[in-house]
Amino acid sequence: RKPAFSAFSQQQLWARRPALTPALTAKLMISIGVACFAVGGAIFNTANDLRTLVKRYDDAATCASGFFPTSAEQAMQMSFNGAGTTCTVTLTAKSNMNKPVYVYYELSNFFQNHRAFVRDLDYFQLMGKPSQGLCTTHEKTSAGAEISPCGVQAWSFFNDSYAVAVNGAATTIDSANIAWKSDLKYKLGDYAPTNMNTDQATRGGGQITGNVDTDEDFATWMRTAALSKFRKLVGVINADIAKGDTITFTIQNRYNTYKFNGEKAVVLATNSWIGGRNLVFPAFYFLAGSLCSGLGAVGVFLHIFGDKFKSESTNEWSTRL
Repeated sequence: RKPAFSAFSQQQLWARRPALTPALTAKLMISIGVACFAVGGAIFNTANDLRTLVKRYDDAATCASGFFPTSAEQAMQMSFNGAGTTCTVTLTAKSNMNKPVYVYYELSNFFQNHRAFVRDLDYFQLMGKPSQGLCTTHEKTSAGAEISPCGVQAWSFFNDSYAVAVNGAATTIDSANIAWKSDLKYKLGDYAPTNMNTDQATRGGGQITGNVDTDEDFATWMRTAALSKFRKLVGVINADIAKGDTITFTIQNRYNTYKFNGEKAVVLATNSWIGGRNLVFPAFYFLAGSLCSGLGAVGVFLHIFGDKFKSESTNEWSTRL
């Protein structure tokens, strides 16, 4: 059972063990710092060219007025028929926005990341397989009919809709290919929904259009957001928007965020290889570059003056002894 005698078995393989002298440490830290500054600068330059327009609309007078048609509905902050209101909001482009321009809706104070929300889902039923009884709410209508897909995630499906016009001319929002292909293929099944938000007594948000695996808006909604303020993709405008252009959104305001003090906004944004506009990302690179450069400066200082300090310290102790 004795292993064969070799450099590997005797742990005598060749290895390089560089001594981390102040000079070597300074070179490494300064090199890393320069790399961080270079990457941070490239990201900042790209992110700074991206543009974002945000307009909240749930609090606009034309959107909020009449959302609850009766005093009883107003008192309970509930809309029985879910008709909502039709309203318009206008944005003005502050700079050129080159195509493609992405359209999002933004929700605030909506906790998709809450444990009760995340767990209330039957993955088997969602994929078109027999239900395993995993949903904890919204399993049946008031008449006892099965709801498919069940659970609060599907029940709360966002159902506001948007039409856009640029300088008064209607512009198409292309909603194709907005969902993850893996979600459509593996997460959602090829079947028609049944009794989902069709019963007024148990209705929540919107209904699925077509089969479950073909409604990309539903697939996007079912991808859980990590924060209480999040954006979901609506579609893409495949046209340039020039500085000063007026963008008008006609909104079917159906989704009830008033009951939980939520906020709704429409967002126009351009993207790049780093994603959307985010200046925090390059800031971390600049911070890392500054720290590494500072450590490199300390290494240079020790390399130049370290022997002097060591000599003075040695002489001082020799004198005391």
